[in-house]
Amino acid sequence: MSEDELKYKAFNMYGGFNKSGDEYHILNTDTPVPWCNVMANEHFGTIVSSYGTVYSYYKNSQSFKISNWCNDWISFKQGEVFEGIYDNNYNMIYGFGYTKVTQEDDEVKKDMCIFISTYENIKLQRIFLKNLSKEKKKVNISYRIDPVMGVVKDVNRNYVLCKESENSLEFKNPYSLEFSNCIVYITVLGKSKDMNVKYLHDEYKVNVEVELEKDEEAEFTIILGCTEKIEDINRIQNMFETTDSVKREYDNTVNYWRKLVVKNMKLDDEYLNILANGWLLYQTIVCRLFARSGFYQSGGAIGYRDQLQDTLALISSWPERTRQQIVLNASKQFEKGDVLHWWHEHSGAGIRTYFSDDYLWLPYVLSEYVNRTGDISVLDETTPYLEDKPMNGKREVYDVYKNIDKYDTVYNHAKRAIEYGLSRINEKNGLLKIGDGDWNDGFSNIRGESVWLTFFMMNVLEKFIYLANIKFEFELSNDYEKKIEELKESVLKNAWDTDHFVRAFFENGEVLGSYVNKECKIDLISQAWAVISMKTYEDVQDKLKMCMETAQKYLVDKKLGIVKLLYPAFNNESKNNPGYIRSYVPGIRENGGQYTHAAIWFAKAYFEINEYKKGEEILKMINPISHSDTKEKADVYMVEPYVIAADIYSNSEHPGRGGWTWYTGSSGWMYKVIEDYLSDNKKTNL
Repeated sequence: MSEDELKYKAFNMYGGFNKSGDEYHILNTDTPVPWCNVMANEHFGTIVSSYGTVYSYYKNSQSFKISNWCNDWISFKQGEVFEGIYDNNYNMIYGFGYTKVTQEDDEVKKDMCIFISTYENIKLQRIFLKNLSKEKKKVNISYRIDPVMGVVKDVNRNYVLCKESENSLEFKNPYSLEFSNCIVYITVLGKSKDMNVKYLHDEYKVNVEVELEKDEEAEFTIILGCTEKIEDINRIQNMFETTDSVKREYDNTVNYWRKLVVKNMKLDDEYLNILANGWLLYQTIVCRLFARSGFYQSGGAIGYRDQLQDTLALISSWPERTRQQIVLNASKQFEKGDVLHWWHEHSGAGIRTYFSDDYLWLPYVLSEYVNRTGDISVLDETTPYLEDKPMNGKREVYDVYKNIDKYDTVYNHAKRAIEYGLSRINEKNGLLKIGDGDWNDGFSNIRGESVWLTFFMMNVLEKFIYLANIKFEFELSNDYEKKIEELKESVLKNAWDTDHFVRAFFENGEVLGSYVNKECKIDLISQAWAVISMKTYEDVQDKLKMCMETAQKYLVDKKLGIVKLLYPAFNNESKNNPGYIRSYVPGIRENGGQYTHAAIWFAKAYFEINEYKKGEEILKMINPISHSDTKEKADVYMVEPYVIAADIYSNSEHPGRGGWTWYTGSSGWMYKVIEDYLSDNKKTNL
């Protein structure tokens, strides 16, 4: 074994984990695609990659990009460019809340540490230089941003104003509707007897020139920040004028993230152990909850079902955050019981849709939270409803939705969501109507009924009975128990096909997810949630075992190490059009690739019926480290080894290649399933 293979875990010639597993070291930055690190607090963040800095943002990663965001890895253009460091023959270290860049040029050692303050809206880029030669050296380091100050460069660049102020470069976009008061600034802090700083407004750049004698060292910090108060710039300059103050801030940041994400689980599998002890929670919190952005998508919005599910992973470690999300989401409900699919918190703008499952995640997460924490006070928190702007025949409406002066308890909001769902049962077959999209957003044109949604409703009702009993609504509990039985009989009567459960029914009554179909003969989440929802019923145990065996047969590809969402992929052969899922190439994303979210639910289903070995095998198989622990594997998988990918391709031209990473709810579910079933403090689900 080489020295690097001995030094690092899962070393693949590009990089590997340190011995403790809490850092990823990149020794060859010519990675197959950009390997990124996301760093953020709740209002400010940045993404860096092995190819260079991606971009930074303030308040909303979609609406107010400070620098230009590029997600084209083939012709990648950095949103922020360094010259003299992070530009030639450099190595990188990714940790929780920080990135380190090391480089050596012409006998000058150059180290940079990049991190986001946990409480100030600034990115600190601390640079350390040391002259290793016997001669005096002159070092030039410049930092330039490609300013956007809005959504996209092409629209906003012409309105960006840049000026040189005292010891800083300042940017504004006075024509921004929502961010005209925001001032972006760059300042260089640190003192050296031979350091010269120039702020060049016409180039959007700062230049630092340092002269170093033999063995001499120098240290300074380039800060990128954003504020709505001009006096904050001087305050930040005073706060971080010394190198010691910057080091203290770095230590505070590292300690903050370690406390938040490192949980000291002791799992039997080394690769699962690495993910569970920091990387999964870090991905969930910093990317999904704080930044809501990654290399492949910069959304900025809060998704109703997305962020609720993310906070499921935090119930044990950060329950206050889960509680906060529950209360916030309750305020995004209409009186009818439906909810916004997603919204931008800074403006109140969001999208109202007919999505089938969004609203049900409120009672699901609320029930799970109260059951795990015992915090029943959240049930009586009051939040308002949203104003009812009619859809007027449209399938979705984007608008600004304000809260009305009508309040209800969180418990009643959740109950209203359930009642809305139950009102959408088709009396002919007893199944819930599918709406537009059915967890799988690509199912946008089915318009019939959903077998998966029916299973999900059964599980929601089962969980919510616990809350109804807490509120002494025993009649409601009895009603829900009867409704579960009715839904169970409906799926058994209408949705069983030989050896598995079908997925849905089109508006014309024809089936999807059956052997009669040319495309999508079987779908994963119908099988997984059949088990999750009916695991306690003795009369269906044979069917549950059979549907899981069928899913294994058709959907688990052990050679590629993936679990397909459905089989076979849609290829425009059937007369019934399920929706835009057909626009994906077969074997890509939801169209027959692995959709990791669902693969984790499949593992959860095995754990629910105490088949722990099979459940753990699925988790180990879909672990990104397992797909990238050699160069050969990494060159196929291509994406980062240390975070979960939303999808992995089964397509014959790109088998085993990872799709988009970081910005996926799979990280939270992976952590929750590991915590619930494999950790030392296993808990029993409702």
